[in-house]
Amino acid sequence: MITEHKSAIGGSHSPQSGMRDPEAAMFARVEPSDRVPRPTPREADPPGADRLGLTAEEQVQFREKGYVIKRGLIPRSEFSPFLDLWWKQPPILSAGISRDNPASWEGPGARWPEENRWGLTDNWMGGGAWPSLDDDRPGATRGERVGRLPYKLTLDRSNNVWRWHGIGHDPEFVAATSAHPRMLHMIEALLGGPVKRPWRNRGLYAVFPRDRSGPKSKLGPHMDQSLTELQAVTYLDDVGPRSGGFTIYPASARMLYPTSQQALNWTPTETSQELMDHITANVEPIEFTGMAGDVLFCHGWTVHSAGLQESGNIRMAVIQDFNRVRERGHMRWSAAGKNGGPRINCDYDGAFVFPVDGGEDDPADGRREVTNQWIMDSNEFVLDSQAPFDDMFADWNLGQRPVAGNIIDEPPWWRKYGLPMPSGDGMPRGTGGMPAVPLSEIAAYEGGGVWRVTSRANDWMTG
Repeated sequence: MITEHKSAIGGSHSPQSGMRDPEAAMFARVEPSDRVPRPTPREADPPGADRLGLTAEEQVQFREKGYVIKRGLIPRSEFSPFLDLWWKQPPILSAGISRDNPASWEGPGARWPEENRWGLTDNWMGGGAWPSLDDDRPGATRGERVGRLPYKLTLDRSNNVWRWHGIGHDPEFVAATSAHPRMLHMIEALLGGPVKRPWRNRGLYAVFPRDRSGPKSKLGPHMDQSLTELQAVTYLDDVGPRSGGFTIYPASARMLYPTSQQALNWTPTETSQELMDHITANVEPIEFTGMAGDVLFCHGWTVHSAGLQESGNIRMAVIQDFNRVRERGHMRWSAAGKNGGPRINCDYDGAFVFPVDGGEDDPADGRREVTNQWIMDSNEFVLDSQAPFDDMFADWNLGQRPVAGNIIDEPPWWRKYGLPMPSGDGMPRGTGGMPAVPLSEIAAYEGGGVWRVTSRANDWMTG
């Protein structure tokens, strides 16, 4: 049996030895077990699932298993306008998916348009069209990624999953989900204040019925490696067993937490990977089942997966990230490689370190593309770099103090840095994204291959 382990700061995974790709999740090196996830019927909830706040039983469950479910937290009527809008989106119409024809919902990947480029303005690198894989790129090697588009469909093991990221920055959608008063009440009850008011979320994730002629549905457990303290999943429609329900591995965050080099910034070690392998192979997963308006809250470092999908329904869920207001460090910038050079990610100190012997890739070239994981509300490191606490919930509330409405309008990262996130002006709802900007607009060259970003993270605190 693998036990919890407190790692020391430093070693081969030191933050200064290079940063992980902000778009990358952590997967196990072994295949997940074939164990069927256990559903979460209402009768199995601890007392208090239908009420705001946390009962003693819910506090214990969150501490031990890392999650709690609130039933009917948001009225299902709040979601009707967005579900209506979902059925009218360009890729849905292009793929021939009809609300009145459930047969059209099955495995739409083969009919899905190859280009998911609706609603992108000509703002790439300050004024050009967003590039395709075949376009020449003055700021990057041809074929370099552009970050997620507003509409992203993938085949996750055996399920077609459409991530409608664009709706995640729609103010009305955020107000009905992440920033709903009942949601914010629960965030403060769990995390404690001051809570950073959400400005966006990851959007609406739809898991389609699988193609019945293909393989059976499988889990794809992973950990996002995001800068999220608390994650929440809200259902916009009813989700029964084996219907693609969000699936988590209970207590996985509790096991992984001590292996991080830092308490608030996920900084993995080799032990983290060993634990990930153990969790995937040995922990019984649970499948979040429920009705529209039900919400699952879990620690942000919880191992999870899209659920097994053997039903004829489309699973509709909003994936959300929450943090307390804290002094921030630098952002998770990612700079494209050019002329065959590698992609370089910004470190905790705001430095991009390009190889000085990188062949034709000039380290002093400030015209290279820089992107950010724009689908996230939480893209900034926490300035505090202390080691993991003995108690991973040492600075959480978990129902110990009354909720006082301690919600702070900390500006979103794109406003802090003047980045071109969609304003909504002249753009259809549910579209857009943050394009690349030139490296020289956000950082200064120090020589020796080092570009350093000027932090704007905490300017709002001092006015």
